[in-house]
Amino acid sequence: MRDIVWAFFCGMLLCACGGDKTTAHFDGMEFDSIIIDSVVSLGKSNDAPKCEVKLSIQYAKGEHAQQLNDTLLRSGILVPDYFSMNNGKLDVKQVVDSFVCKYLSDYVRDYGKLYLEDMEHGASYNCQYFVHTETHNGGNNVLNYIARIYLFGGGEHGITQTIVKNFDVKTGHLYTLDDVFVFGYEAFVKEKIIDKLARKYDVKSLDELREKYIFADGNVYVPDNFILDDDLLTFIYCEDEIAPHDFGEIRVEFDKGELKKYLR
Repeated sequence: MRDIVWAFFCGMLLCACGGDKTTAHFDGMEFDSIIIDSVVSLGKSNDAPKCEVKLSIQYAKGEHAQQLNDTLLRSGILVPDYFSMNNGKLDVKQVVDSFVCKYLSDYVRDYGKLYLEDMEHGASYNCQYFVHTETHNGGNNVLNYIARIYLFGGGEHGITQTIVKNFDVKTGHLYTLDDVFVFGYEAFVKEKIIDKLARKYDVKSLDELREKYIFADGNVYVPDNFILDDDLLTFIYCEDEIAPHDFGEIRVEFDKGELKKYLR
């Protein structure tokens, strides 16, 4: 590892997010962003493998902001999750900065030795991790926190994900499926999801969806990745989650009236 000459460039910018369509607006709470653009290289040459990290992380300021930010930082928006076992209050700026430094140092540790032993395939050790976040008003005191994530680890293609967390801005509470639905909802909602996907892909049954490699193993489930809005509930299956990569992200949208039998 001592033979690797590596450079680490890290910049943090704090900026206000008022007045645009990607930022929520609630009385008593506002949002700023932390923006970081960092890179570490495993060598001096221009074609040496490198890891790039670009983050644009919105965070709350105001009433109940601390609880909301604490829950958000432990919710899987940043992966690996270095902070879930920390029981204390988290400072967003410190957490994001620490995350980037540890992510890049882990890259040097894990990829540096491999690169030294296989320098003719340097391009296969390039990595990218990009996260761009937005906040939307999702209804009555509901905040939709949306993270668009791109991961590339030297394979044939990167992976794009949309991860959504829904919060009660009055309490900072993170909504789960059990907060949205009454007990016994799963079989009903699964059936509705199958019906929606069957119509979307012009088939008639789960078996025919499986023939298209959607839910190929037959394990249909209600994802805990969803957007909670005034009139709509949208479930999100990320790339490669329930179907081959070429299908991309799959969304299943419901008018709340379609699910009212089991909605709280």
